[in-house]
Amino acid sequence: MAIRDLTARWSAIGRDQRIAASLLGGAALLLCELRFEHREALGETWRSWIPLVYSSVTLLAGLVALLRWNTGGRRVLAVLFGAGIAVGLAGFWFHTGGHLLSGVRDVIAAWRVPLGQDGGIKMGGQPPALAPLAFCGLGSLGLLVCAPRNTKASDENSPEE
Repeated sequence: MAIRDLTARWSAIGRDQRIAASLLGGAALLLCELRFEHREALGETWRSWIPLVYSSVTLLAGLVALLRWNTGGRRVLAVLFGAGIAVGLAGFWFHTGGHLLSGVRDVIAAWRVPLGQDGGIKMGGQPPALAPLAFCGLGSLGLLVCAPRNTKASDENSPEE
């Protein structure tokens, strides 16, 4: 009985709202992973706190905004997800020490290293250059789903009844 009730409630929520809820779930997983991955760096530099604070704020404020979807919550979520893109780009900058192209080059060069070898790079010697871009992906998807709908364009694309 409880499962049917939960399923009915979930089905009553709009598609965009369900996707936004799933993206907030992704933010929760990122928060857990970041807390683990940044465990040493948290005591070394303030910059490592940026994605943790962002993820926490997004999760908490995002859950409230999700409940108020039709009364400005969608707009709040769009702002939160948009900030995720900025956090991802800043993290990319910090992880590469400002040498964006070198960071990308190192990641691409790893494809030439024979399997089972480290290619001369010590594990944990440098932060993963592209990892912060996960925030850009999460933020982009969130913006797509939370952006205001263009009702004129959606009317033109809807099938005739």
